[in-house]
Amino acid sequence: MKHSLRIIGGTWKGHRLKVPSLRGLRPTSDFIRETLFNWLGQRITGANVVDLFAGTGSLGFEALSRGAAHATFVERNWRATRMLRTACHQFNLSASEASVVSANCISWLKSKNARWDIVFVDPPFERTELYGKVLQELLAHLSSDSIVYLEFSKRCSVERLDYSTWKSSVAGEVQFELLLPPKVSACPAKLASKNS
Repeated sequence: MKHSLRIIGGTWKGHRLKVPSLRGLRPTSDFIRETLFNWLGQRITGANVVDLFAGTGSLGFEALSRGAAHATFVERNWRATRMLRTACHQFNLSASEASVVSANCISWLKSKNARWDIVFVDPPFERTELYGKVLQELLAHLSSDSIVYLEFSKRCSVERLDYSTWKSSVAGEVQFELLLPPKVSACPAKLASKNS
């Protein structure tokens, strides 16, 4: 275990997560996480979130640190899921606060009927075909107040279907965005009132 990353805000600010040495693992940077959670603001409080392609779980744990009610981490690599479970124990999280699922994200979404307030989507950048597939499956799991986070290489084109982009920025080679589900034409009322 050569690396770690830190939680940058909330209850666990300054605590560190171990980063397993896995090929292709690319934790979301401190700068991007800080920008993302500034965008979300108080919307994170009490939210039910899911961290797809979780890897280190940095997005889900950051959300929990800032007051999310529950985070589900979905990751198919067994070494990464083992580290995620270790981190849940490290933060004394109960099953009512966090769950770790070892599964293929798309197959898992097809089998679920849950709804989430915030969804983090950060697959391997070279797997550009996954973005559209995941967004399609998410349609059954989102309300009009839901928010979807995407992270991808700025050099690649990714499918957003009929989702609309609410926030977008670039950091180095990484583009990151908050998307609104179809039929939501403007910033959701909860976000508008809490981030004004």
